[in-house]
Amino acid sequence: ANAYLTIQPIKNLFLKSTYTYNSGNSSSRSFYPKYDLIGQSGQRTENQVNQSQGYSAGFLLENTANYKFKINTIHNFDVLVGQSIQKEGFGESVGGDNINPILTGLDYAYLNNTKQVILGKTNISGSPNTRHQIASFFGRVNYDYKETYLFSAVMRADGSSNFAPGHRWGYFPSVSAGWIVTNESFLESTKNWMDFLKLRASWGQNGNEAINPFQYLSTVAFSDADYWFGAAKNNRSIGAYFDILPNKDISWETSEQIDIGIDASFLKSRLGIAFDYYKKSTKDWLVQLPSLASNGTNPPYFNGGNIKNTGVELAVTWRDQVGDFTYDIYANGSYNKNKVTRIANTEGIIRGAGGDIGSGYDDVYRAEVGYPIAYFYGYKNLGIFQTQQEIDAYAGVKLAEAQPGDMIWVDTNKDGKLDSKDRTMIGNPHAKFKFGLGLNLGYKGFDLIVSGYGVAGNDILQNHRGWNDLPKANFTKEILDGRWHGAGTSNRLPRISSAGHPNWRWVSTQFMEKGDFLRIENVTIGYDFKKLWKNMPLGQARFYLTAQNLYTFTKYSGMDPEIGYAGNSWGQGMDFGQFPRPRTFLVGANIKF
Repeated sequence: ANAYLTIQPIKNLFLKSTYTYNSGNSSSRSFYPKYDLIGQSGQRTENQVNQSQGYSAGFLLENTANYKFKINTIHNFDVLVGQSIQKEGFGESVGGDNINPILTGLDYAYLNNTKQVILGKTNISGSPNTRHQIASFFGRVNYDYKETYLFSAVMRADGSSNFAPGHRWGYFPSVSAGWIVTNESFLESTKNWMDFLKLRASWGQNGNEAINPFQYLSTVAFSDADYWFGAAKNNRSIGAYFDILPNKDISWETSEQIDIGIDASFLKSRLGIAFDYYKKSTKDWLVQLPSLASNGTNPPYFNGGNIKNTGVELAVTWRDQVGDFTYDIYANGSYNKNKVTRIANTEGIIRGAGGDIGSGYDDVYRAEVGYPIAYFYGYKNLGIFQTQQEIDAYAGVKLAEAQPGDMIWVDTNKDGKLDSKDRTMIGNPHAKFKFGLGLNLGYKGFDLIVSGYGVAGNDILQNHRGWNDLPKANFTKEILDGRWHGAGTSNRLPRISSAGHPNWRWVSTQFMEKGDFLRIENVTIGYDFKKLWKNMPLGQARFYLTAQNLYTFTKYSGMDPEIGYAGNSWGQGMDFGQFPRPRTFLVGANIKF
């Protein structure tokens, strides 16, 4: 339900109030037949029914007052003040599961179809939704002098229930200024070739509170804490435990950005240029610190450090017309450098979550001072031993059991042995360059639109190949065809064998690939038959054919180089075999009466 109220009691003063109430119900039921595989833990031994029902609701209330006025017709002011409050998490959910239904199949997947209460198999659950609240107060002043000198200032205060009392409020100011230089009299002589020139600069802060709530409390959990008394184990009891190590000092993450830019157009607005230099610093980064299992519970979020991004952006457009032929060409590109500048612990490192790429594996990405955030961490290798003679003659450090087809590992720390201390930076998931391009053509009713985008300078950890070397494992064709299986057959992919070996168990540069790509995102060709039949009783009759995700130029061997995987919320660039984007063809029409 939405309610809006807008009033204008006096000239140029606008008051607006918006109230939004959201609610929804959800329900599900499922039937799992016996012998259905469940992960890798075995097979189901009985038919199982699940049924759940949930209700959720929340509201948002916003109020603003906006006043616009002028002084002496040359000083223009636009003032706004406002307030908002949001609360969500009303409602609850209830569910249950049981085994041995009387009638089988999804059509009968109801709990009422399972009449027996079975120890250890009948489960009933119910819980309230997690509450979250945020309150905000904000103000903005826009000013310009003769529409030439521009100034804006914003101040907002936000309070979040995710933080403890005393740390709930964050204050985030921002200012910007601009100068439209072409409005100045001393540039009158440039009007015949430069149509517009604007210089601008801005500085500002904004906050992030997107973490799990109640990180400042020792919350109590009941899940997976059941136990039984007696030899027959027929007296079930429910246990409870503290599931968070509390952090009472956690507070807002702040992003601070400086931007300096130029906007310009030339030659009767045919050529447009926009340039930006920026420096963005994320302070008090909100992150969950991996914890040792010996701590006995889950770690909280904490303010883990600072991250800096520095870069430039450039966009160029050209628009022109030659007779009946019109065309627009645009291109944009950016360069970005990412670096961690502070980590809030004595080690200066935050490790990624162990087990992200497979059970039992250590962290494969890290945040460390002086390096890009989430850089890949593993072993380096120099290729593959091809023959026993090459192994015997190798002067570097090698494993005692090395044989032809094994990796040549790098002793990174030069201590004369190969172990976990030789792990180092093996890749960067962040693209140094991002770019886009487009072309719009039109001629006597025909139109052609082409757009594409891409990235360069990033690495991908390819994780969908399997982290073992068993000959009968479900490898991709790349492994079966490209593995080492004799001298000279491969210098990149090692042999596979029945015995476990560091060749595949150690995360190394052999799993890293360049993620550069250029994707032709959209190609559309159309024709407006109104141009052919001018007396048609329609304003437009355009028919078109569109191809989306038409082609991707890349050397990446996986299914899709644009993966964007986030490990434990800040890891990225890991390919787990996500389903690739489909290539889509559309035929359509735009009819206007």
